[in-house]
Amino acid sequence: MNFDPQIVAQAQAFVKGFNSGRGVRVPKMTFSSWPCFMRAVRQQMESQP
Repeated sequence: MNFDPQIVAQAQAFVKGFNSGRGVRVPKMTFSSWPCFMRAVRQQMESQP
C-alpha cells in the first residue's frame, strides 16, 4: 500500500495529540484514504515504547 505523505503527516499529528492527552480529531479525508490513515496510526502507536 502506498502512503500519501499528507496522510502520514495527519496520522503523526493525530498520534501526537492522542498521546499528549489533548483532544484529537480525524481530519477530513476520502473514504479510500481511511485504510492508509489507520495503518499509519497503528504503525506509529505500535512503534512507541
